[in-house]
This record gives sequence, C-alpha cells and structure tokens, in this order.
Amino acid sequence: MAHLNHPAALHRHTLATSPVRNPTSVAERQDIPLHLLALIISYIDDVADIARLTRTSRLLYYMTLPRLYEHVTLRSYAEIRYVNGKPEGYGSGSPFSMGLNALVSRNFTNYVQNFTVSGEWKESDIEDFSKGRVPDNSMMLNIALRAAIDKMQNMQSFGWELNTKPMQTVYQGLNSRSTLTSVTLRSPSRRIPRPTVLVPPIPNLKSLKVYDIDPLCYPDDISMLLVSSKKLQDLTLHWSPRMRDMGEESVNMLTYFGRCMTNKHTMKLKRLGLYNLYTRNGGDFDECISHESLEECTFLNCMGSGDPMTVFLDDTWRINRPDKVPANLKMMRGDMVDEAHTSFMTRFEGLEKIYHVSQKRSARSKSNSVATTPATPSPSSASPADTPLNHDTIHLASDYLAAIQMSHGRTMRHLLLPDRWALSADVISQIARHCPKLEQLGIAIREPSPESMRLVVAYAPKLFALRMLVRPGSELWDKLESMDPEMHQLAMGTEMWRPEYKNLKYVGFGDLVFELGATVSMGKKRAKPDGDVRYMRVVKMVSRDVVKHIEIWERDSFDMLP
Repeated sequence: MAHLNHPAALHRHTLATSPVRNPTSVAERQDIPLHLLALIISYIDDVADIARLTRTSRLLYYMTLPRLYEHVTLRSYAEIRYVNGKPEGYGSGSPFSMGLNALVSRNFTNYVQNFTVSGEWKESDIEDFSKGRVPDNSMMLNIALRAAIDKMQNMQSFGWELNTKPMQTVYQGLNSRSTLTSVTLRSPSRRIPRPTVLVPPIPNLKSLKVYDIDPLCYPDDISMLLVSSKKLQDLTLHWSPRMRDMGEESVNMLTYFGRCMTNKHTMKLKRLGLYNLYTRNGGDFDECISHESLEECTFLNCMGSGDPMTVFLDDTWRINRPDKVPANLKMMRGDMVDEAHTSFMTRFEGLEKIYHVSQKRSARSKSNSVATTPATPSPSSASPADTPLNHDTIHLASDYLAAIQMSHGRTMRHLLLPDRWALSADVISQIARHCPKLEQLGIAIREPSPESMRLVVAYAPKLFALRMLVRPGSELWDKLESMDPEMHQLAMGTEMWRPEYKNLKYVGFGDLVFELGATVSMGKKRAKPDGDVRYMRVVKMVSRDVVKHIEIWERDSFDMLP
C-alpha cells in the first residue's frame, strides 16, 4: 500500500536521496504538469542522461523512451575492443550485433527517426566474391538490417557508412519508407568484385550524400535515384581524390546524370556540393541543374587546381562554363579563385556567404596501389608561405574584392578570404565600408594593429566573430609562435573594452581562438594619472571546439558538412 505522504510522480528509491523537502500531506503535493516535464526533457541531449531518466520512474520511462531511440547509430569495429581487460559484449555478442538485435526483436523501433550504421565491417570469406557469390556474413548483415528498417515506420534519415556495400534488399526497404527524406551512402574503397545495384527510387527524398566514390571499386548506380527524386533539394557527391591525384580519367558524368539528360529532367536543387571531381565536361551537365532554385554551392578540389597533370580536363570546365546565372545564389564555398570565377561574381547580386578554404593541402600521393583507395582529400601541395605574390595574383585579388564589394557588399554577412592575401588596413576598411552587414569575417592582415581592427568594427557594427588568418611558415606565423598567448590576451583586453567592440564575441589569431567577455573596471589603484578609471575586457583563450559551430572556422576545411 502506497504511503500517502509520498509524491506519486517520484520513484520510491529516489525519495531518500532527493535534495527537495518532501510534502507532508496530499494537499501540499503539487506534481509537475506533464507539458512542462516534456519541455524539460526536450532540452536533454546527452544519451546517457536520457537513459538514466528512463530508469527513474514509469512515467519518465514512457516520456523519455522516444527521445532515447530518436537517433540510433550502430558502429562496427574490425577488431575486438577491450574494456577493463574484457572484450566488449563479454558474455553475449558485440555491441553492434546486440544493438541490431534489439531493434529487430523489441517494440520500440517505431521511435527511430535517424538511423546510421558506420565503421568497419569485417567481411569473412572474401574469396567468395571472386567465385561470384556474396559471403554469408555480408548477406546476413543486410537481411538483419532490412528487418530493422521494415519496423522503422517513422524513419526520416538513413546513413550507410560501413566499409562494405548495402545489398538490393536494404535499398528495397528504403524504397518502401514514405517518411524517408535524407540518405547518406559510403562507397566501397577496395577493388573487390561485388554486385552493383541500381538504387531504386525513394519517393520523398530531399537530401542525398554519396562519398568516397571510386569508379574502380564497384560503386552502386544512383542515376535512377537522381532522375526519380522530384523533391531532391540537397545533393553532395564526394569522389575519392585518387583520380585527381593520379590524373586518371575514369569518372564519367553520364554515369550519374545520364538518365537526367535522356529524360531532360532538371533537378531543382537548393544545395549542390562536389568534392574531388576530375572528369571531362561535355557541356551537358549544366542542363541537369536548375539555376533558378540553386542557393548554395560547394566546389572543393574540382575543375581547376592549377596542377599540370589535370589541366587538360580542367580546361573543359573553363571552355564549357555555364551561360546561365544562379540569380538566387546565397552561399559559395570553394578553394580556387581565377579570372572566370571573378567574372562570374559580377554577373549577379545578393550573395550572403563566401567561404574560401585555405586549409593546407597534403602532398600528392605517389602510391599506385590498387588494394585500397584513400578516403581523405589530398590535392596538390600549396606554394611556400614566404613566396611573394606576383603581379597577376595581386591583380586577381583586387578584381575579386572589387566584385564582392560592388555586387554583393550590401547583402554580405559571412566572408572568409584566402590566407595568402595579406591585406592592408586601407583595403580592409574598404571591405568593411561596403559590407555593413558583416557578422563573421576572416582575413589575412598585413600588419595586425588596433587601428585596423577599429576600422573593421566601426563600419561593420554587427560583427561578432573576427578571424585574422596567418599563413603557416610565414614571418608573422613564426613571430606568433614565439609569443606567449597571454600577451595577446592582455593586448586585446586593453583595446576591446571600447563601446565599438561590444558585439564582438570571438577573435581568432592564427590557430589561437579568444573569447571576449564582460568589461570590468581596474579600480582606483590602477586609475590613469588624471584620475579616470581604466577598463579592460575579459579575454579567455579557448579551444577550437568552442567555435566549431561558427562558419568561418567550421567551413574552412575539405570535410563534408552535415
């Protein structure tokens, strides 16, 4: 029999340890309304905390269980991992297999909205592929995943990021999910003969990401999926950098967009991303993309890197460049600036975000191995940091900045420029004057000084993130490395207490990141000779993780973004 003084909403085991005074009578007891409880639970994003809540009481179990299984990721490891000297899953199966078993055998699979399988799947009997047969463990994996997918009636996104390919049975399961809107696929990176699947249509697909594509590693055919996805808005295709590094012309755009060309289907995309593309442009690809709907585009290590080994195919993109202009384009992200790009920028207005990736590139791979394919970009190496800019580069930079200021200055909010363009204070002030709506700015300053920073914040009052780029290996970089970060904190603290800096929250200097806090008084003991009180801004050095959500840091990489 329940004690009348015990709150019904609390588990009996929590009463003895609760820091809150227990009501003494039923009249004093006031349970939290369910809608407030649901609101509190919606702010909990740590999986471990949600799991602990499910074990607190029956009420919280039923309220938090949908949150617990809303996002499910199963990760497989090629080797056994040990915890406290014992294998993971000691006494049963691996965490991957036990998690998959729970999805298939339990009744909470309907709660799953985002499902991802990732990691390294250890395929046994690989020699079966050479005999024209799929190994049993790979078939059983696909069958089990199909059983789980069939129970996910509310699945919205699916990610296959295993090192092996999905089979036809998995694609058929995805085809039957009317709620599915986002799919991410990882292509195989080993040249092992295996079945190539024609990916069937997915009725309501809005986002498709396919990465690590290598034509020699038997990737699946997505041409049917592209031509049949009438609602597709976001398309990202990431090729292995091997073809561009080796100058191998094995990618053919007809493989992916041939059905669109044949059916004269124009994809009304809002976001388009191409990575490591090395192929010939015959001029037909331009007809597959609607220029009126395109809002964001990303081209990294594509269509012209200045490498002599790739110049012949890259020139086909320059010769057959599109005549149509994406009038509604709002964001551009890339790693290349040339005359054609500058001319293109002057043909329309309204850009809001420009991100030029200046990440240092690794040297060209010399490996000719056919066993594996690298999965990370490795474009040609950049020029030495101390090499002075020639006249052509200076002229190009001047034209590019003029195009931004004259055609897009009124709408520009995020601007990340190349780190090799060290700009003077006058040029920086012109940029800020023509771009008054700037919120994030990343630039290389020839001579960093308080005066140049004041010019920026004076003309761009909405600026909250300023990143001063320093090219590794340069004279300024060496000077920065030799200085104590506390010296930068002191200098910024004594400068940025001024009212014009009130909206500035983050400052980057090379690889260093500083967070600006409140303005404090230094007290009478540190007053000026005339008696006026001195002020300082609280400045704290933080890690790169603190600003990973800010675009001028987040998008300065060759990584695919969510």
